[in-house]
Amino acid sequence: MLLPMSSISLVIPNSAVAEIIGYSEPRRLEDSSDWFLGMVLWRGVYVPVISVEQICHVDATHVGPRSRIGIIYNPEKDPELPYLGLHMQDIPRAYLAESNTMESGTDDDLSQYLLSRVDGDEFSRAVPNLDAMIAALKPQISQEKVDNLNR
Repeated sequence: MLLPMSSISLVIPNSAVAEIIGYSEPRRLEDSSDWFLGMVLWRGVYVPVISVEQICHVDATHVGPRSRIGIIYNPEKDPELPYLGLHMQDIPRAYLAESNTMESGTDDDLSQYLLSRVDGDEFSRAVPNLDAMIAALKPQISQEKVDNLNR
């Protein structure tokens, strides 16, 4: 799938996406980074939502009428943090990744949160480093802070 952000799009396997939901304002946790937008309640579970562009220091988050949140499975299958929400600017679309239509990926000048570029034309596409994003996020979430959302 191609997940559209403001200045980049993420290429992610279809199987990694649990669901795409309409944008609702995440509830902020105290003392959290700007790129950690907060938590949304999805199917009875609080899911942390991040701005990929802000964590990568590429762009600020812009919420528009077509904004969405992609609920992504944690690749590590961590029971404490089973999902990650990614703020998107638009509805994602299918992306057929064929070797003859893609250029070699490069990690030159990329954030540690992006593994590789996948630029086959004028659009900027990248493969996200979900493990690094989750590792940066985990210290900002505690059960106590999540419990405070219910008060």
